[in-house]
Amino acid sequence: MENYGKQLEAVIKRLDILILLNLEKTNNLTPTSMADKISKLSNYGISAAEIGKIVGKQTNYVTAILSQKKPKGR
Repeated sequence: MENYGKQLEAVIKRLDILILLNLEKTNNLTPTSMADKISKLSNYGISAAEIGKIVGKQTNYVTAILSQKKPKGR
C-alpha cells in the first residue's frame, strides 16, 4: 500500500509539470506571469492550495495574488 502512495505522488507531480508546461505554452511571444498562471488555474475552479502545489508557491502567496485580481466593490 505504501508503494501505491509513492506511485500516486509521482503521477501527480508529472501532471503538475504538464499543467505548468501548458500554461507556459499559451503565449509564445511573452512569458506568462505568475499572476496570470494563478488566475487561469483559479478560473478552472482549482483551489488555492492546489494551485500553490502546481506553481510551486505557498497557499498564502496564491491567495494574495487572487485577492489582488478581484475587482474592488466599493
